[in-house]
Amino acid sequence: MNDAAWWARVVQARTERDDLRPQRVWTLHKGDHAAAIDLKAVPGIGAEIVLTVDGQWRKTRLFRSHQRAELVGAIADTRTASERKGWE
Repeated sequence: MNDAAWWARVVQARTERDDLRPQRVWTLHKGDHAAAIDLKAVPGIGAEIVLTVDGQWRKTRLFRSHQRAELVGAIADTRTASERKGWE
């Protein structure tokens, strides 16, 4: 295998795993603080949502593949609850 073929395999492997990287769903601010929800795929299981405040992990919840409606509802409920507490 030459260098070009090896690099092609590396690029392909990285591209295939891009969907496994966390995706930012929303960010709210309150003063100098930021709260965010990230959505992360969990291969073979489903997805998890991760709540962070100022970049520090606060809470995570795992959803199975068949729980897509619950996942969407949990994201919306978390945002609504945060907005009620003064996050914008």
